[in-house]
Amino acid sequence: MDFDFITDVTGQPLAKCDIETEAFGDWLSHDIGTDKAAISALLNMLQQLLDRQIIDYEYTGKIYHIQITEDEVDLFLNNSELSHSEFEDDTFDGPVAGCGLVEFKHLLESWLSFI
Repeated sequence: MDFDFITDVTGQPLAKCDIETEAFGDWLSHDIGTDKAAISALLNMLQQLLDRQIIDYEYTGKIYHIQITEDEVDLFLNNSELSHSEFEDDTFDGPVAGCGLVEFKHLLESWLSFI
């Protein structure tokens, strides 16, 4: 996963990820932001997953939720408030992005260092 971190004109950190994983950049920028406690908790859970102490973990934010299993991370939109009866047949329930545990850990560690 390729990514880059910048600050906007107001000084807020922004994460930009490659096209296949761009939702992770939005998730970092808007759901996690500068919440170092949340990042540390996620890194702790990732290490427990990598050490096979737990088999899965789920984190729910304001916009997205993440499902982490033994070998992958899937990012989903929290779209329950966005559903509209007119579009019920077109609901997309799959992940908007995904990556491996090691990639995700590297992304979080890099974001923590940046902020």
